[in-house]
Amino acid sequence: MALKGTIKDFGVADIFQLISQQGKTGVLVFSNDVDEVRVYFRDGSVVRASNTLRTAQMLIGSMMVRANEVSEEQLQEALREQQRTLRRLGAVLVELGYATPPTIKDFATLQMTETIYQLFEWTVGTYEFESVDVEPSPEGVEPIRAETIVMNG
Repeated sequence: MALKGTIKDFGVADIFQLISQQGKTGVLVFSNDVDEVRVYFRDGSVVRASNTLRTAQMLIGSMMVRANEVSEEQLQEALREQQRTLRRLGAVLVELGYATPPTIKDFATLQMTETIYQLFEWTVGTYEFESVDVEPSPEGVEPIRAETIVMNG
């Protein structure tokens, strides 16, 4: 399925609904002059999202510190271990005993949805969907139906 255009022509909600209704698997890339956001779909549900300009406050570690789930010192220790081992921060936090897998999953879900919700504020930009195999989230985030995201967005 070739899906490509501008946000002025079709809004973010319309694009999400079309991909969901068609049950598509692939990557939807939104770009504007400032950022690029990638939303990964499996069978019409969102499983991951990332952007090139993720602010410090949107990083999982920072989110967990603000929520008092980990201390700043624990986060810094985990970041040093992450840099040394090149493993995902969530796995390091679990290994060090600072977080549980369900907590990491919850924060990864929050990070993903907040990244996507920011798209609903975009008024200019382009989008392109590419049908490719998409792996599930490494943090175990449950797929979220695009309709649910659109309603909450």
